Amino acid sequence: MKRIFCSGSSFLALVLVLLISGGTGPGVAEAAGETTVPAVPVPESNPLTPEKIQLGKRLFMDRNLSDPDAGRTRVACVSCHSPMFGFSDGRVRSTGVYNRLGKRNSPTVFNAAFQHSQFWDGRAQFLTDPLTGDMLPGTSLEAQALGPIQDPLEMNNTPENVVSYVLYRYEDALLQAFPEIEQYIGTPYEVPVVFQAVGKAIASYERTLLAFDSPYDAFAAGDTGALSDAQVRGLALFEGKGNCTACHPAPLFTDVTYADAPEGGFHNIGVFRQGYETGTNDATGEPLFPNPGMPEYEGYDLGRYYVTGSTADIGKFKTPTLRQLLCTYPYMHNGKYGSIRDAVEFVVRGTVTGFDDPYEGDFVGTVSPVITEIRSKTWTDAEIDDLAAFLESLSGGRMCGGHGMGM
Repeated sequence: MKRIFCSGSSFLALVLVLLISGGTGPGVAEAAGETTVPAVPVPESNPLTPEKIQLGKRLFMDRNLSDPDAGRTRVACVSCHSPMFGFSDGRVRSTGVYNRLGKRNSPTVFNAAFQHSQFWDGRAQFLTDPLTGDMLPGTSLEAQALGPIQDPLEMNNTPENVVSYVLYRYEDALLQAFPEIEQYIGTPYEVPVVFQAVGKAIASYERTLLAFDSPYDAFAAGDTGALSDAQVRGLALFEGKGNCTACHPAPLFTDVTYADAPEGGFHNIGVFRQGYETGTNDATGEPLFPNPGMPEYEGYDLGRYYVTGSTADIGKFKTPTLRQLLCTYPYMHNGKYGSIRDAVEFVVRGTVTGFDDPYEGDFVGTVSPVITEIRSKTWTDAEIDDLAAFLESLSGGRMCGGHGMGM
């Protein structure tokens, strides 16, 4: 099967041919003689252009967007979303400036363009136009890109610093990508407009980071020999007994897409505390999850509740994509499991054989009914092995060589 991994310059050109009109063209993989890829959503407020993609790629790699006083500890987007780890970083928690540890595991950027919300709690959903105050639909990637830049545990910078640096280092490329913003440079709108353009450029690059080149895709396209016998059995369990498609429907294997309800895609699967959640915030010295006003929950990550304020959302987190799992370990919002099999066993049984943890069973909120139903069934070790084998078949491309099978 011909590989079409989605980050090279030739692929960018193909993406542009298909998406520059707004994401309504044929699927990328279909055009390359592969299985069909969904059209990538592109917001009207940020049309895709070659200039934006190239600028966004440079900004994605640039450590100077972080705290200028952080010296050698400065980080870039790529520090936590490295191509070598499927645009994740292979760590339980990412490391930011001054070697500060973040709060959660770093999710992959692969196929994030399809998701209506970003971050594990879904707090990034859209930008607000700095001139009109209007909501800009379809801009979850843009909103996410600007979050880590300002987060004290990540890049710890300010919009003012970033804009000053970008105008110094990238002004020509910036104006080629966004000629409409030149009129605001030197005005009171300079910082909000240029800072938002930084997010738009990075998001444009991230819209080219797609993953639809796996053994599963070949199988779905008619190559019956693309999956092993164990993977075929695992697929049957995935679609049948496990009802995994309730939260992980193909082809994106997540229910947080723009085709889904804006508040959908968040579930409580009862992930018990890793232990670090009772630790200290490296930037403030306070508890990592203090939860003021709710002392009974100090040290617990309440997930989606932080966004909605609804007690029904305590302990819910965004459904992650299952694509590229072989290189996006460890798994869960707190990086609890280092192998696909352990993660699968936890989902179907609520525990992992031989996994000794003092916090097992210690989690917040109510486990979602779909997970309760899965755990009400008896699962054999062989079935868990087959499910894990199938999930491995969702990884492919030359930057996912299988080194994430376990830790």
